[in-house]
Amino acid sequence: MPKYRMDHGIKVRIGRWFPAILLAAVFYTGHAYAGEGVFLLGNDALQLGRASSGVASPRSSYWSYMNPATMVDLGRRLDLNWYTVFSKAEMKPGGVIGNRLDGTLVSDGIFNIVSTGFVWPLKTGTLGGGIFVPSGAGVEYPHSRNILGRLFEGNSDRRLAYQHIRGVLAYAYEFENGWSLGLGLHLSYNRFRTDHITLGLTPAQYDNQWDTSWGAGFGVGFYKHWDRFAFGLNYSSRHWTEAMEKYDDLLSSPLDTPRVVQTGIAYELTPKLEVTLDYKWLHWRRINTYGSPIFRGGGYGWTNQNGVKLGLEYKVAPKWTLMAGYAYSNSPVKEDGVFLAGLVPVIVEQHFTAGFSHQFNEKHGMHLVGVYAPSHKMRENGEGDLMSILGKGTTIEVGAVSAILGYSYTW
Repeated sequence: MPKYRMDHGIKVRIGRWFPAILLAAVFYTGHAYAGEGVFLLGNDALQLGRASSGVASPRSSYWSYMNPATMVDLGRRLDLNWYTVFSKAEMKPGGVIGNRLDGTLVSDGIFNIVSTGFVWPLKTGTLGGGIFVPSGAGVEYPHSRNILGRLFEGNSDRRLAYQHIRGVLAYAYEFENGWSLGLGLHLSYNRFRTDHITLGLTPAQYDNQWDTSWGAGFGVGFYKHWDRFAFGLNYSSRHWTEAMEKYDDLLSSPLDTPRVVQTGIAYELTPKLEVTLDYKWLHWRRINTYGSPIFRGGGYGWTNQNGVKLGLEYKVAPKWTLMAGYAYSNSPVKEDGVFLAGLVPVIVEQHFTAGFSHQFNEKHGMHLVGVYAPSHKMRENGEGDLMSILGKGTTIEVGAVSAILGYSYTW
């Protein structure tokens, strides 16, 4: 990918305390399958239980990120979640450049995320926030996906890992007419490493060593709750990051994440049963690294994503609640970008979720949710740029199962 030069003047020294908090709060291993581009479906059990729907139905401190305006309906609380994902990616290289010596390349990954957040009502408004991991992706195949890397370049072009850890601080205020407004400040710490092939058909010079960067963005949310009906809307800005300067022979632009809009409704069918329905839009095409064509911006050529999320929550007893959900988003990877996406195979489109929540007493609650992402397969059609033509016939298949355990303390 073309070189990129960044003005060092935007680099801000935040201080030693912030990375220490982030690294202490998040234990991250393996490689994520991601769920919506490089975004995960979520981090919180009460949010994933309904397939990441509920932008109009707050349940935990994760809503300080998902829709900060909804925090006005939450009491004082602390949430902690442990999320484990078992993913599998299979790539069968094809075309002129594909490595056919080793057959199907398999990357089995396990990764763990610990996220935490709080909500604290004030005399005027509500404060909330947390440390979350909204993004992450990558693979580690046993052999190179291209024949040159396999034979002449030390078995390169087979590994990539991207990790994005975000700190959120948000404030919500409810007006006299019942509408609420929420504002959030987002800061991030990012890590990236790979031996990905460059436009010169050679591996990245930094050769799978970690590079890091800082980032910032913001969120704005709106919310209103009537008797049995609620509406929510959240806008997350583009998250601007510094360039990964040690990979300037590979990355044409910083690893920004796109602006995201999520809107939805919640409706209580009965006092015990609530349904949530959300729509989500992710604007990948405006992010050069992801949305631009490789020879006209150095990107992966991704398209925008449109997704729908449906959730159900049923209170079977005063202390027990069942949750279930379904989410669908089109893959950002197009059929003429499959070979190029081999090290970032974020092609999963569907998620099924189910779980329960148990409130032990007024202060302590526990939540357990399972997530199933059925395997999705794509084939390179060879109708794109040079990488597409050289890798025609390459196939990728990705799927995952995961579980998340959550704990809530309210007072």
